[in-house]
Amino acid sequence: MSTFEELAGLPGSGPWPEQFSATGRGTHREGFVVKFVPARGASWIGNFQPGLTSLHGVYRHPNRHHLLVVSGGQGYVVDPETRALIQTVGGAIQSVHIHAEHELLLLDHQGTDFEAIGRTGRAWRTRRLSWDGFGDLKIGKNEIVGKGWNAVDQRWQPFSVDVRTGRSSGGGYQLTDADDSEQLA
Repeated sequence: MSTFEELAGLPGSGPWPEQFSATGRGTHREGFVVKFVPARGASWIGNFQPGLTSLHGVYRHPNRHHLLVVSGGQGYVVDPETRALIQTVGGAIQSVHIHAEHELLLLDHQGTDFEAIGRTGRAWRTRRLSWDGFGDLKIGKNEIVGKGWNAVDQRWQPFSVDVRTGRSSGGGYQLTDADDSEQLA
């Protein structure tokens, strides 16, 4: 199994770092720097350009092979063995919750909606649940519960999300016929 280490900055010597950017821009700047040590082959450095939040971290993908690197809210699924970018995720990820029981990474997108990354990639993404942020958030065995801000009523309204399917109910961002999620096989 590969390992990784978050670095304080780009090293002053050695091979050039691999550059990762969701937009193709900014690769001349220092971003979130991670050293990867694959199970086979030489170690390498990745330089990941940031998104729109202050979250930085590296998380093991539920498939146990890839890693999810979050640089300033921008997610990058990478293969540490081949140095390949598998996919980009989000841009404004505010928090990542590891849900071991269902083998999911639960992503909070700027306090408006959730996305689940499973063994084969995106498992689901909820509809928008809040105009601006979540309150009283609790992640349980099979359910996420909390409150979403309703800008029209100027109050918090409860919501729930089924962790297994992404189906949601309630919340502060209401649409007339939107009470389900983007579900993927």
